[in-house]
Amino acid sequence: MRFYRKSILNITAIAVFLFLCTLQSLAQAPPAAPVVVEKVQEETIQKPVTLVGAVEPDKSSIIASEIEGLVESLPGTEGKFVEKGEVIAKFNTRTIEIDLKEAQANKREAQARYQLAKKNLVRFQELEKKGVASTQQLQDAESEKSALGARIAQFQAQVDGLEYDIEKSNITAPFSGYITEEFTEVGQWVQKGGPVVELIDIEIAEIGIDMPERYISKVNKGLKVSVNFDALPDLNLEGEITSLVPQADRESRTFPVKINLDNKEGTIKSGMVARVSFPVGEPSTVKLVSKDAIVSQNNANFIYIVSEGAAQPLPINTGMAYEDKIQVIGPVETGQLVVVKGNERLMPNQPVKIINEETNQNEKTN
Repeated sequence: MRFYRKSILNITAIAVFLFLCTLQSLAQAPPAAPVVVEKVQEETIQKPVTLVGAVEPDKSSIIASEIEGLVESLPGTEGKFVEKGEVIAKFNTRTIEIDLKEAQANKREAQARYQLAKKNLVRFQELEKKGVASTQQLQDAESEKSALGARIAQFQAQVDGLEYDIEKSNITAPFSGYITEEFTEVGQWVQKGGPVVELIDIEIAEIGIDMPERYISKVNKGLKVSVNFDALPDLNLEGEITSLVPQADRESRTFPVKINLDNKEGTIKSGMVARVSFPVGEPSTVKLVSKDAIVSQNNANFIYIVSEGAAQPLPINTGMAYEDKIQVIGPVETGQLVVVKGNERLMPNQPVKIINEETNQNEKTN
């Protein structure tokens, strides 16, 4: 009887110990993390061919002076962004203004003499009718009037030219963009047609690619392509072929192709190395996940698969990119739920709570 009671006490003690261990284990387990999941997809896509090119501005112009003059100020300095019509250089106009005043004075004098010549001509016409003035005198009066009329036109042309020079002494930006180089400085004399600054507009970034002959028949104007940059590893953009020159380089047997990218934020800089992926390769069936599903740690990539309510890390390699998805290579099965949001702080075997209801309902139905 005493042994029986002792056994009961031992069993009770073990049960209490296990219960306490369970409570401690639950207390130490991480809470369920809210996540967004997607299913691993299988697609047949064309393997992309990646070619290297360089970023060029949509517009590039060396701004030249239409007049000669002494640089008085140079607001357009290297690296500065200027709006269309903004002054980028100003010439000293003092000598032009003096010449303008002289031309205006000469014009006024010629106009006064012209008015007098008109009156003299009328007087000689009347005198000639009365037989008092000779025909020669009348012709001389007519010639004087015509000559002074021509002088007025000559002085007016001088005035117009000098006013134009004053207007063009303020060199303005023909389009909005960045100044990349200065070709003059304050105090320097610039000849007519001389370079002042270089201006580029890179609101639309243009990428030049030399397309090998074997691929040229598979691309066309308007084709969407994927673009990334060595200097901007986290940036992946969609571009469009805007130009395809149907004339190959005689030595390299490549065709010039232009791709345009929207660059209103100015993230992409002129001269950057760009890698453009064209969907022109052989079709291949691959498994795809959202690019947000990839977690990188210690130079290794993995994804979190949701299995029995918990997140399980799965090592993978990445392959070709396709739209906003990327190929995963490894022990991945089509239809598996993979975490695409909330995976940054997940721990192996951590419970998860799926918060995108549609996927959650599909999981329960399946």
